[in-house]
Amino acid sequence: ILKVSGAAGTGKTILLSSLFRDLYDNPFTVNEGNQKRETNVAMLVRHAEQLKIYQQIAKKTNMGNVVFDVPKFISNGKMFDVVLVDEAHLLWTGNFGRVKGDTWLPDLEAIMKLAKVVVLIYDQNQRISSRGYLPDKLQQIVESAESVSLEKQWRIDASEKTKRYIWNLTHFEKNSLTRPVQDSNYEIKFFNSAQTMFEAIRQKDSEFGLSRLVSTYDWKYSQGSKPKNGDDYWMIRTSDGLELPWNLELPEVQKKRKSGVPWQEVPESIDEIGSNYTIQGSDLNYVGVILGPSVIWDDENNSFGIDSTKSMDPEATMKPSVAKEWSNKDVVDNLKNVVNVLMTRGVHGLYIYAENSKLRQKLTQL
Repeated sequence: ILKVSGAAGTGKTILLSSLFRDLYDNPFTVNEGNQKRETNVAMLVRHAEQLKIYQQIAKKTNMGNVVFDVPKFISNGKMFDVVLVDEAHLLWTGNFGRVKGDTWLPDLEAIMKLAKVVVLIYDQNQRISSRGYLPDKLQQIVESAESVSLEKQWRIDASEKTKRYIWNLTHFEKNSLTRPVQDSNYEIKFFNSAQTMFEAIRQKDSEFGLSRLVSTYDWKYSQGSKPKNGDDYWMIRTSDGLELPWNLELPEVQKKRKSGVPWQEVPESIDEIGSNYTIQGSDLNYVGVILGPSVIWDDENNSFGIDSTKSMDPEATMKPSVAKEWSNKDVVDNLKNVVNVLMTRGVHGLYIYAENSKLRQKLTQL
């Protein structure tokens, strides 16, 4: 097992894509008994939007059937020489009732049985679901893997001071809520109104493209079902009057997504609000982040804080079946990682609106 680690946006996926192409175009020759053959390679993805991107690339470059979602790869049971796993921190470690108990293995163990070499893209600070909780055995496998750490670049096109400022914010560092750094290449703005931030993001999208609103999972959402309150869509409603549907709700978005277009590349998705489940692993030019009620001002440490009771995210808050010990700290860690994922999408700008009134007042004072 080889592990490539690094913070969100340090180039892990770019490295993996390049490695994938090189291994596909330049296979090695291996001896098996009296026969020789060329090595084969597969790409595995748990994240639905990333899966669509890789499948698009494979189709356009005539690579054939070499990109799989994790369950399909495992169920196929075909051996590969090299298996690359993007966003491996999203691999499931519990059964969750999906497979017969006598045949089921955690994702990582099942993949290891079907590959001679496994390359994991892994960032523990992007583990956002309790399904990815690592029990001791899997923790040891991940920690003992031969590792490469990417630290020389970041998707954020800004000065080192700006990068450090964003890093401190997203890692909930003490005294990180200070006046934003002035930077001619990167724009950081705090908004008193979500509606005003939406209008600013629409303007950026018309100028530069790939600019979207995203939010922490603090409003109800259930994929594949309709709300019972009479709404046509699962909605986000902020205290200042912004009303927009969650991601993957509008018919135009659903139609184009079924044809293989990732959420952020669908023009109509500008009128939706994305989540970590749609935007993780992807770049935006400008990102507008709605910090919902679960994100508060930790006035003692002058940083962002988490009130886990306000979260609507069952993936982040549930106790995993494989966990011997589980506490509110584990939930808080998941929710902090969600903030980290959302706030590190923007290449050129980060806009923030906080639904919590005390946090919003603190930010707009800055």
